[in-house]
Amino acid sequence: MNTIRRNLSILFFAILGTGFTFGQSASVSPSRLYFNAEPGQSQVRRITVTNNSDTPQSFTVNFADFSSPGTDGKTELADPGENPHSASRWLSASPSLVEMAAGESRDVEIILQLPDSPDAERVIWATTLVKLARERTDAPGLGEDAMGFGIMHTFQFVIHVFQTPPSVTYKDARILAFEDSGKDEEGKRTLMLHVENTGEAIIDVATYLELTNLRTGETIREKARAFTTLPGHSRKMNFNLPENLDPGNYSVLGVVDYGDREAVIAAELNITVE
Repeated sequence: MNTIRRNLSILFFAILGTGFTFGQSASVSPSRLYFNAEPGQSQVRRITVTNNSDTPQSFTVNFADFSSPGTDGKTELADPGENPHSASRWLSASPSLVEMAAGESRDVEIILQLPDSPDAERVIWATTLVKLARERTDAPGLGEDAMGFGIMHTFQFVIHVFQTPPSVTYKDARILAFEDSGKDEEGKRTLMLHVENTGEAIIDVATYLELTNLRTGETIREKARAFTTLPGHSRKMNFNLPENLDPGNYSVLGVVDYGDREAVIAAELNITVE
């Protein structure tokens, strides 16, 4: 695998979640919040909670940290303060209890208050947890005097929160591997691109393939795929080769655009399509 750096035209990818719903009973937007406060400063972002049901609903707003182990981009919730990149300890919500009538929407302020200390000079992250709590439904067949039985219906929205001080500007990434993974479970040939965030800032990454037929010189560019990677973390992306490729030898570039307008990294792989 040859790793190369070259100038390429940049596509802008706004990796901002627009929101999500749980069935039709409630919705929250956006699904991500970005802060850029200096140490000692406070900033406010807003989320919108909507009660889509035909009955009153109550929501609580709390915070937790998260980690992103592995290379598949999944996150795991963690107790506040366990992560050295914790932001949950400096987050609060106003209001933290939201009571809404049927069909009502309410804005909730998410407040970040940073201390003036070295801990606030790094990139930090957390989650905002918006939880719906419904009254307990008694199990069928129980009388009014029955106690301790029933079902509490609830669900929770998880909003990712990212804070990057303006002084943290160093972005860098490297390709750890670019390889032919063979065929997947559906019989489609797959190429795997493994990207690591080696900078100090959170990076929004766009990755795509450029395939060049070595006989004809024809180049095919596959649609880009976007993801976010935290400092010190890595991500594997699997690409299926186009099904209509003509047989022959190809040079394939795995291209990684991590938001730097001066440079884009790429890895080259030669493959044969039969």
